[in-house]
Order: sequence, then C-alpha cells, then structure tokens
Amino acid sequence: MSDVLEPVIPVPELVESVPRLSTHLFDVVTDTLRYPDGHAIERTVVEHPGAVAIVPVDQQGRWLLVRQYRHAARSVLLEVPAGTREAGEPPEVTAARELREETGFAADSVTALGGAWAAPGFANEYMHYFLATGLRHDPLPQDEDENIGDPVAMTFDEVLVAIDDGRIEDAKTIVAAMLWLRSQTGRE
Repeated sequence: MSDVLEPVIPVPELVESVPRLSTHLFDVVTDTLRYPDGHAIERTVVEHPGAVAIVPVDQQGRWLLVRQYRHAARSVLLEVPAGTREAGEPPEVTAARELREETGFAADSVTALGGAWAAPGFANEYMHYFLATGLRHDPLPQDEDENIGDPVAMTFDEVLVAIDDGRIEDAKTIVAAMLWLRSQTGRE
C-alpha cells in the first residue's frame, strides 16, 4: 500500500501571528503564512488547550453517556463525558477529573484509546480519548456552567443504533465508538 501522504506537499512558514480575541476557553489569532514559492495567505485560528473524551464502561459492559446542553448546537446532546485540559495538565489527569465531575464515577483504570484533531480547518484543539473501567461512585462537583443529569447506560450495540437513528450526533462520541471498537478487536 502506498503512503497516502506522498508526495509531500509544501508546508508554509509562519510569518506573523496577530491576537484577535482572548477568552477563558480559547484564543483567536490571525496567522500570516508564506509558502516556499512566496505566496502568502492568512488563516484565522482558534487556539485551544486541548481536551479529553472518556468512554466509561461499567461492570455490566455498558457505556455511561451524558446529556448536556451545547449552546452552539442549540441542543441537548447525548455524548461521552469530555472536558477541556487545564494549562499543563496531563490528559489522563483531565480524563479522571472530568469523569468524576460529569458522571459521578471514578475509575480504577484509565487507558488511552487514541486521539484526533477536533476541527483542524480552524482550530488547534486535539482531543485525547480514554477508556475508563473499574467504575466506583466518587463524584466531584460539576463546573458551575454545566447542568448534567444522571449518566445514561447503553450497550455498545445501543450506542451504534443511537448513532444510526440520529440520537447521537456528537462527533467526539462517534470517534470514541470507532476507537473503542478498534481497541476491542486488537486493531489499536
């Protein structure tokens, strides 16, 4: 099989980065880039500290999902627990904290499943995915801007049906399903 990244395409040089907006969640910058042939372009980028998504699996083999209002989608989404990394915080520490905040459970084991760029066309947010097992009740308070109810337990087959019928529309949850399935079939 040929390498899908061949032939190598030119990578532009960062010439300038101009801050446009700074919030508690992310920053926005406009970058000027120059290709080796001299052609210059501008790209506006959302700079994000990164995030985690967790697949919590209970003792019965069910996933624990959460319902959360996502204002940008103007909808309550059914999704895997997830959250933004604090500055300098290792992803597995973020995963353990977010699991307790969003589901009320801690895990005896938190195992990396992989990662993916959330929206690389305009943001540098990289999401780390984890499998959490050995769950036990050990809640932390939710963030003040969250209103997450009790976790929803679903078998993996039920998760797939929910993706197929549109009850799960959240991209990180769909990616989590693929990464979890690959981990279960030995194709890591």
